[in-house]
Amino acid sequence: MRPMETFDAIVVGLGAHGSAAAASLARRGQRVLGLERFGRGEAFGSSGGWSRMIRIAHFEHSWLVPMATASWDGWLALEREAGTPLLTRTGGLYGGPAGSAIVDGARVSAAGHGLPHEVLDAAEIHRRWPVLEPADDTMAIHEEQAGTIRIDRAIEAQLAVAEQAGGRLAFGRRVEDWRPTGGGGFEVETDDGQVVGGAHLVLTAGPWIGGLLPDLPLPLTVEREVPMWFWPTVDPASVGADRLPIWVLRDAGTTFYGIPHDPELGLKVSIHHWGPLVDPDTVEREVGPADVDRVRAFLRTRMPAADGELANARVCLYTNTPDETFVIDRHPAAPGVAFASACSGHGFKFAPVIGEILADLVTDGSTSWPIAPFRAERFDGGQVILG
Repeated sequence: MRPMETFDAIVVGLGAHGSAAAASLARRGQRVLGLERFGRGEAFGSSGGWSRMIRIAHFEHSWLVPMATASWDGWLALEREAGTPLLTRTGGLYGGPAGSAIVDGARVSAAGHGLPHEVLDAAEIHRRWPVLEPADDTMAIHEEQAGTIRIDRAIEAQLAVAEQAGGRLAFGRRVEDWRPTGGGGFEVETDDGQVVGGAHLVLTAGPWIGGLLPDLPLPLTVEREVPMWFWPTVDPASVGADRLPIWVLRDAGTTFYGIPHDPELGLKVSIHHWGPLVDPDTVEREVGPADVDRVRAFLRTRMPAADGELANARVCLYTNTPDETFVIDRHPAAPGVAFASACSGHGFKFAPVIGEILADLVTDGSTSWPIAPFRAERFDGGQVILG
């Protein structure tokens, strides 16, 4: 009988954070195995849709600013390492009615961390960016350091870095189970019946994380999202990355967001927290007319120049916690296991830092990053015993 193959670290799930963790571990000289249930570059979880925004002035939590700033630097470092352009600076605009959580949160975040920013009213927003026609009561924070990440290239760059550093990546292999071994490591069993061993284990399975951590009190929900891209009805150059910021606008009780025109993709406009809760294995993957109509209703009123032909649309998934804050932790009953998920729709941008945190947790047992707000124990203080 052939002996079980073993690795220093096994990473389960190779989306944004799993690919970052695999790269970080491999850079540290770890012999890494990455396992992904889907194909290379197939994004059925939360890492689909080609582009994401990166914001520094976080209206969700101001304490995320240092992590966002370090992530910005991390993406630039990855660009240099991989020789691939990933990040485009555009500036960012975050608005809604005066006193709304987006406006006040962005103001506190920017002012508290000394970030260059301005406070703009609806008239000034329209004057600077005529494509936007916000409601009269709209106020917004505009920050200089914000932009877009080309996520398909970013994930591929992280995977390539892991491989160049000696990591092995396997696609189309779903993990069925993992278990501690008597020697302090772990065994991982895949759907093809193979078992591999690892001294450390990183679980980054996105919407499927609950199935790999059934003993943990993780109150997660999975939400169907529909990122969309439209061909503008105006000169595309007038809404490109050098002319239009990324933006988030709270309008009539719904949060919309947009990314400037990309010649390959179009102008991205969609809804943040779309609404329906789903099972990731049975979610409706087709984008229908009702999906598109929800966004077009906003475009007709607030951004008519973007209300052109639908260029691209695809379904992706948010994995949410009740407080919309990430889960990043070590398993309390298996300290060699670290996991991350539930980014609640705003976690991709942090991948370079989250990858480092996960690598810290499994190799060192701790991290210098303040991750107390991300600990799973915030949901339940009870002890977990592996059966």
